[in-house]
Amino acid sequence: MVNSYQALLCEGAEVLLNYSDTARLDAEVLLAYLLKKERVWFAIHSKDKPDEKTVFDFRNLIERRKSGEPVAYITGTREFMGLPFKVKKGILIPRPDTETLVEAVLNENLPQNAKILDLCTGSGAIAVSLAYYMKQSSVCAVDISDICIKTATENAEINGVLNRVEFKQADVLYDELNFEKADALVSNPPYIESAELDDLMKDVKDFEPSLALDGGSDGLVFYRKIVSLLPKLLNDGGLVAFEVGHNQADSVCDILKEQGCTDVKTVCDLAGIKRVVMAYK
Repeated sequence: MVNSYQALLCEGAEVLLNYSDTARLDAEVLLAYLLKKERVWFAIHSKDKPDEKTVFDFRNLIERRKSGEPVAYITGTREFMGLPFKVKKGILIPRPDTETLVEAVLNENLPQNAKILDLCTGSGAIAVSLAYYMKQSSVCAVDISDICIKTATENAEINGVLNRVEFKQADVLYDELNFEKADALVSNPPYIESAELDDLMKDVKDFEPSLALDGGSDGLVFYRKIVSLLPKLLNDGGLVAFEVGHNQADSVCDILKEQGCTDVKTVCDLAGIKRVVMAYK
């Protein structure tokens, strides 16, 4: 018999202890989702007694998390740049690392009415966030996946920027990309080396789409392709900004320099890893 929400949270966290590095947080997020409450609600109601249905449903959610299913897929949402985003299986879950890319672009001296091209948009997190914080900008967001285009469109609508974000379905590697030239091109492309996919964490490997992760034999195939398209896709003097893997910054810098880009630089994430590579055409 569970006599309080506090006891229920402790039970859930204990079950997840060997399956998640954020066991207590996961338990709180899942129970808050179930109850349609904010997590802070537990600070006041921790001693309240949950009903039997809540206990049963919460334990089912904990079992799903124990199996490796990401919390964001269970709840169907993930916050990014302070904004709500829908996510579901088949869509890469937005990471805090990617906020480094968005913040770096926002810190550049782009025109307020900049035209931005976002390749491999996924959930639309980058495109929608840039449109939200750059109130006069227009964004074209591209992805190969039906489910990504549909969900990213919903996310643009949820965040009130659908009138300034256009979504197009295309294969960045193999399709002919005929878009109006942009003032900035941004991308968080697949960048995991193919041979490393099986070594990823279980909740990534077993649940998130390999299509959004596999960057080819050396993880750099998308960077080479996108950079080769800069003369066609980016205005002279335009900004290009990539998220990169933990050991890829130098290689991506070299790819940009070989294309003739200037002012090539890197930006570190909160862990001190070179997470963003930027340059100008």
